Amino acid sequence: MNEFLLFAGLVVLTVAFFSCAHPVLRRLGLLSFAATIFSIGYLPTKNVWVGAACVAGLLLVPWLEILLRIRKLRLPLRKHLTQSSPPTREMFPDLEQITDDIESAGFEHVADLGWDMEGYRQFLRLFANPEKREEAAITYVEQNQLGFHFASVTSRGPRGSVFTTWNCPVSTSLKTPPTVRLHRVAADASFADLVDGHDAFLRGEGLGENDLLPVNPDSVREAVERDMETQMQHNIREGLLEPADEAHGRYSWRGMLFLWWQAVRDIFRFS
Repeated sequence: MNEFLLFAGLVVLTVAFFSCAHPVLRRLGLLSFAATIFSIGYLPTKNVWVGAACVAGLLLVPWLEILLRIRKLRLPLRKHLTQSSPPTREMFPDLEQITDDIESAGFEHVADLGWDMEGYRQFLRLFANPEKREEAAITYVEQNQLGFHFASVTSRGPRGSVFTTWNCPVSTSLKTPPTVRLHRVAADASFADLVDGHDAFLRGEGLGENDLLPVNPDSVREAVERDMETQMQHNIREGLLEPADEAHGRYSWRGMLFLWWQAVRDIFRFS
């Protein structure tokens, strides 16, 4: 009975910590959650190593999807974005509100594009603000009927440099090319906060509006496709991807280890 009460107390404590908004308390929640998992192995056996194995097993859970599904994926080395209908309101209820926020900030809607691959769908709503020399995008990623979204603002500098501010809630699944600088803001940041953060990011990089390349609304799609291809080629060179055939790549063992580490980082970030 005492062991059951101890386990129940850890569960309640974990839920209480995760219910708090303060990051310190949420990180304590992560420790409490680890203690709960440890107790699942330790309390019935009184063996510390069994409890430790349960905690270690939790960190290895992402490997299951990596080995069983992601290893088999064939990623197009050059993605061709095509006209795409937006996700349903049930899947992405905030799409129109975010669109209104972006257009209110002076951006014009350029296109709705997307691509699909083996149960994976990516939808992009692209915008342009020629006056400020900025691009914006709403990205929705759907996998097996589960999805997440984020917004981004991008400016392009000399010599192929790209500066992007986004509120993506998860870590990148591939390495970022050295010509691309990413600035992350809070996942729940409004688009106005995103724009303010991007302006501060550019100032920190010593860039003014006259240092940025002009934005042609008709060329935003090609620029996004070029960014995607550049990232794929960079990860081929870095060894995270390996050629599967002439048009596709796949994750190498090094790439799968990178994916696992990104998943572990997200566990701590969300805590």
